[in-house]
Amino acid sequence: MTAPAASGRKRRHGLVHKKQAKLDQLRNEINVTPLVDVCLVLLIIFMIISKLLSRGKEVPLPETLNHQTEADKNQPIVAVDADGKLYFDKEEMPDLRELKKAVVEAWRATDAKEQRVYVKAAKTTPYGKVYPVIMAIRDLGVTGVDLGTVEKKE
Repeated sequence: MTAPAASGRKRRHGLVHKKQAKLDQLRNEINVTPLVDVCLVLLIIFMIISKLLSRGKEVPLPETLNHQTEADKNQPIVAVDADGKLYFDKEEMPDLRELKKAVVEAWRATDAKEQRVYVKAAKTTPYGKVYPVIMAIRDLGVTGVDLGTVEKKE
């Protein structure tokens, strides 16, 4: 009998001659690929929808103690930022005349019984820049102007 050669190679008999798993046997591995696919699809949907959920130009609103919790009625949104720039929804308006046209067109597009406008003004905006906007909207014959605020935390 001759001794095996000392070549430093390891024998791999166990891996080479391993039995193939039968389809009838239970597998103890978890397949996470479908889970990852579903999570990625949900993430993409959330990223797209989150942009659509916010309405109007984002401005820092003043805080109030008496906050009305009435639901949004999809009325037109007018915003005035800290610099006094006018926005209808998220589109910047050059002047009050164009703002009035945009509000009237929004009312024509919907069959709203009440013609209300939601006005959001930044908390640092001077009242002198917000007042003409409210008066221009009132000139259109609106039934009400809702002012945007944030509820103050006690």
